[in-house]
Amino acid sequence: MIHDVLLILWDSSENAIEKKENLAYANEGDVEIYGRLSEIAKSHHRIQSFVEETGFQSRKALSATTHSHRYGLYTQALSEGITEVLLSYKKTLVEVESLVIGNHNYTLSYVYSYIEKYQGLFNTLNRIITTIKERRLMGCQILSLIHQYILSGNKSIHDAVLKIFTSVNKVFIHQLCTWLLYGELKDVYQEFFISKRKDDSSETLLSTPSSSNVCDKTLVSTLQETLGCGYTLNPTLIPHFMPLSLAQEILFIGKTVILFDLDPKKVKKHSGFASSRPMLPLKKYGIESRRFTIWEDKESEFHEKLQKLKDPDNFEVHNLRSVIREIKECVTKHLWTVAVEEAQLIHELKLMKDFYLLGRGELFLELLRLTAHMLDKPTIRTSSRDMNQAFQMAARSVFLSNNTDIEKFSFELPYVKPNISGNSSIDEDYSTVADGWSSIILKYDFKWPLHLLFTPEVLARYNDMFRLLLRLKKTQHDLHSLWKTYKQSASFAMSQLHNKLMFLMDNLQHYMQADVLETNFSRLMDAVNKTNDFEKLKKAHATFLADILSQSFLTVTLSSDSDCSGDPADTLNNPVFCNIMELLKLCHSFCSMSEIANDREAEDYYIKGYSERFNKLVKQLMQLLVSLRDRPCGVYLARLLMRLDYNRWLSREAQLTQSVTNMLRY
Repeated sequence: MIHDVLLILWDSSENAIEKKENLAYANEGDVEIYGRLSEIAKSHHRIQSFVEETGFQSRKALSATTHSHRYGLYTQALSEGITEVLLSYKKTLVEVESLVIGNHNYTLSYVYSYIEKYQGLFNTLNRIITTIKERRLMGCQILSLIHQYILSGNKSIHDAVLKIFTSVNKVFIHQLCTWLLYGELKDVYQEFFISKRKDDSSETLLSTPSSSNVCDKTLVSTLQETLGCGYTLNPTLIPHFMPLSLAQEILFIGKTVILFDLDPKKVKKHSGFASSRPMLPLKKYGIESRRFTIWEDKESEFHEKLQKLKDPDNFEVHNLRSVIREIKECVTKHLWTVAVEEAQLIHELKLMKDFYLLGRGELFLELLRLTAHMLDKPTIRTSSRDMNQAFQMAARSVFLSNNTDIEKFSFELPYVKPNISGNSSIDEDYSTVADGWSSIILKYDFKWPLHLLFTPEVLARYNDMFRLLLRLKKTQHDLHSLWKTYKQSASFAMSQLHNKLMFLMDNLQHYMQADVLETNFSRLMDAVNKTNDFEKLKKAHATFLADILSQSFLTVTLSSDSDCSGDPADTLNNPVFCNIMELLKLCHSFCSMSEIANDREAEDYYIKGYSERFNKLVKQLMQLLVSLRDRPCGVYLARLLMRLDYNRWLSREAQLTQSVTNMLRY
């Protein structure tokens, strides 16, 4: 009977266990012992069935017959780990059998004394298997599940689960290593927490060229084909012991390796490089291609550190994080070298300031003289061509035509065809189309790999600033052009209103250029010069852009119920910005008054209306200070109004109970 029990314990179906129920027992206690041994045998059978179902041989046979894979590499590794754990159980059975053969007086209790210790282990393994089947876990989810069972008060269970975790962890470390060091995703069964994005319309690693980004289109499109549709995190597969920030760092490193594993010069020469050719392995190129060798002599060092993580004694979250941080530091330093030294990032940032932020004031003053009449009207099909021709003429006028930096910038004035209905005239329909001031786009052809910094979203925000500054400069220039005319005017009200408008625009312009742009750009340059980490540089640039947008009272959140109308930029959800735009419109109307006022009576009528409108807007601006003083932009609004209300004149005009100076005292 003992030999029958050993046979059942070795590997027998549940039907075979039931057939042995009517065996002759030596005593009544053997019935209960046999029942316990039967439960252990059943547990072992369920485990063994799972191993046979998911093992390598079974998966190979399934692949040959159905060409489909139900289980992946992680499940196979789990089966191999379980098989390794069960070896001690098999060895124990062989040992018991040899003892029983040597002494026929042993009972079932003696056999149970050897096998009992595996009952807890089998129960744990069956819970793992049941959870995997019920929840349909796969890949890194299996790794997370096993990791949760490592902490056990039973040492034998702890050691067994640790062996299984080590087996599964080898697959994880192998995939992690190939992704981090070579930018390759070896994941046939979609088990890794990084996956290839299937939606081409979603965000890709390389920013898609748009109207705001005219980086080398041939290069970018070819790189996009090579990278497929990009890579992204699969949140459901991120191991529970890995923080999301660490997973994002791993994704960033792999993307960067892919980026630098491609030589743009070779891509330009071979347009069909991307889709059919496999990824180039990392290797040392010539001196000219030195920047595409990321690791230099550290590749073997990083590889060794990653392989050490296969050892369960070394696999801790802090050890994994430490290795990832070292690799990321190496990657970002190399990215810094390429971006700053070879792509001349500091020079490119200065160009952004000179052109997008109107640092080249004389150039844009000349451009406004040539194109103001064009921008005042709705765009037509030839607007972009005419604008770029005027830009070249303005560059020659200020002796910048031979500067190669001028060729990096161009203008686009999107043409929107008027929708003329039967009940509306052409003039009425054209009035609904945005003019050039609100639709003009300054495009920038930057060097590779600066698209990582100057994404389409970033360039769109720069264009928001450019449109505001351009309109402000145009308004200031128009007011100054009328100074000589209105100085000799006999109308005191007209001269006074002109002086008020000039005072407001001059201080607003000084605030934008000195208090906002120059101050924040100096901070950006200090941050750039103090670091050699591209990620820190990118963060500093993002901070710079966010600061100038906030301090210029621009936001990126659109408001559907905004009170502003007309210009699309006026719908930005910031009441101060809306107020400033209304003041600019008032200045524009004042400057064009001579075209609509034919006599002194009409002139006085318009001056009275403009003065009332100006006082109303100024009063609104002052009241906004009180309501926004506790918000982030309130600090910068206070700085502006302190400049405007230095003599408390605006406070009196706005009929406030106390001056702005007193309001700002805490």
